[in-house]
Amino acid sequence: MKLVGLTRPYIMAHRGDSASAPENTLLSMKRAIEIGVDFIETDVRLSRDDEPILFHDDTLERTTGEKGAIRDKSLEELKQIDLGYGFTPDGGVTYPYRGKGMTVVTLREAFEAFPDVNFNLDMKDRETHVPDVLASVIEEYDRADRVIVGSFHDHQTYRFRKIMPAVMTSAYPAEVTRFVFALKMRVIRFYARNCKFEAFQVPIKYGMIRVVDSRFVKAAHERGIAVHVWTVNEPDVMHQLIDLGVDGIFTDRPALLRDVLTNRGML
Repeated sequence: MKLVGLTRPYIMAHRGDSASAPENTLLSMKRAIEIGVDFIETDVRLSRDDEPILFHDDTLERTTGEKGAIRDKSLEELKQIDLGYGFTPDGGVTYPYRGKGMTVVTLREAFEAFPDVNFNLDMKDRETHVPDVLASVIEEYDRADRVIVGSFHDHQTYRFRKIMPAVMTSAYPAEVTRFVFALKMRVIRFYARNCKFEAFQVPIKYGMIRVVDSRFVKAAHERGIAVHVWTVNEPDVMHQLIDLGVDGIFTDRPALLRDVLTNRGML
């Protein structure tokens, strides 16, 4: 899997085609694949019985209307919950997927349903055994060369690299902070070139700090590090990032990004 030196940025579908279907569902992922995306970005959490499932929030309420934490429920209990309940394409006028049988998807189910698809996996839980469970499933399905793994929790990515050093990972927050600080302070020449990660997966801005600009992209590329930017749903911003030479764009609207790339003659 090549991450830098591309002729165009990867289309990285944020929780699948989440603008048109409930996020992290098989339908959302299927639609993204039909559009022709390069990666499905999704979130990994553990059920009470340690089954890795694809779910962003730590609680059920936003997407299902139910109460409770994911970690407090077994997979059997989670499978009874309507994952289409909260999705509305028109601001709450209609809910077209309620009662349609959409349920929580396990990582195993996703790997089985889409055997040739690249996945970007974000470890959401803090429990220290999460990397071990994730690594076991990746090995079980022989997906080591088709995943990028990361986390907002530094220790999770650090642990995962120890277990599966051959699998690509994104920089954890402390690594991003050090790089951005070195760049802003103009001491980037001292930044190590033998980094333990293959990609920065970052927002354009973090608070008042501009993260992704031409200097950031250039410095990353000089070190063989890809730049993947989240989460971009506006065509003018997509164009700006493409002009900067980023390597991937996470979006809720993968069809829009594909149209932008097509209109630029990049597809």
